[in-house]
Amino acid sequence: MKRTTSTLLSVLALTSLGCLNAWGGQFKRAVYYPAGQRPYQVVAARFTGSGNLDLAVADYLTSQMVILLGNGDGTFQKPLRFSVPVPAAIAAGDFNNDGNLDLAVVEYFGSGEELVAIYLGDGHGGFKKSASYESGVETTSVAAADFNGDGNLDVAVANNAGNVTVFFGTGKGTLGKPATYNLPGNTIPYGIAAGDLHRDHLPDLAVAEDGNGSVAVLLNDGTGHFLKPVTYNAGGGEVVDVKVADLRDDGRNDLVIANLSQGMVVLLNSGDGTFGKPAIYQPTFFNWQPPEACTVADFNLDGKLDVACAPGGNDAYIFYGKGNGKFGPGIEITTAIDHQGGFGIASGDFNNDQAPDLALPIELKGKVAILLNTQ
Repeated sequence: MKRTTSTLLSVLALTSLGCLNAWGGQFKRAVYYPAGQRPYQVVAARFTGSGNLDLAVADYLTSQMVILLGNGDGTFQKPLRFSVPVPAAIAAGDFNNDGNLDLAVVEYFGSGEELVAIYLGDGHGGFKKSASYESGVETTSVAAADFNGDGNLDVAVANNAGNVTVFFGTGKGTLGKPATYNLPGNTIPYGIAAGDLHRDHLPDLAVAEDGNGSVAVLLNDGTGHFLKPVTYNAGGGEVVDVKVADLRDDGRNDLVIANLSQGMVVLLNSGDGTFGKPAIYQPTFFNWQPPEACTVADFNLDGKLDVACAPGGNDAYIFYGKGNGKFGPGIEITTAIDHQGGFGIASGDFNNDQAPDLALPIELKGKVAILLNTQ
């Protein structure tokens, strides 16, 4: 299930900007919370009525989900746990329209047909399985959105067999019969994200294609079905994660990509759901590693979106946005997490001070590192 990290890239010459580190003025030193034995993915969401952000962490080694309820001051309560067969990817959303957030979880067995399961939240941090569905061959990621505009959340998953499967939600915590969309070429879909990419107020899909270094865009036809995928160059190599965000604050959602062969990659939207050439961004500090996952937020509160990325085995880093879709070089979050990495990252305001913080699963440590923003 784990991704194979590519050979480390040759490091760039250090510049005066690269000698800065984001920990010095951006984040406090990490505080660690137990999250099983091999925490892999993390989602930040409000699972209770407290108004505080909580965390859901997938621990694939011990086949459990770990829920960390937030206290609202940047600290978290003792973990709650429930069993899930080999959880590999998670998405939060209200799938039964009861006002409590639920979880869609990919149950990964690595030997053929995987499952996507819905776990219904009770509003207190507890979850109960509603149903599970065959999702495809080696399902690796999941996204939730209302694709057909009926008021019920739907689920889309990416499958290593070269396709995307979309399930329509019933609004009762169950999913209907899926539709499958084949992606062009010899590709291995890995990450998936939902968002409005051609400004019609309906969510489309972007899929990271690990096999050919590209991103496939599937535009919603207005009924919840998708047009023929269009593929865009995302720098080549191993593309493993994609996020949708309006990097220019102009109503055009762009794509932020984690590329294990290149670095962080940006594709800017032309406004009609088509995308231009990739812009590749790399850190400037010594011995950096390419990202496994990225998250987008305005970390320095200057009104411009930034990107924080997590590599598999070294320091995370931030690219500060310029507000025009361009970024500076990646700046190291250094002693804050003691040169440890992981395969996921999430951002959110954990201490209710209006500044986004970071949560990083540290796989080999069996914990989640919480980095509070000092801005």
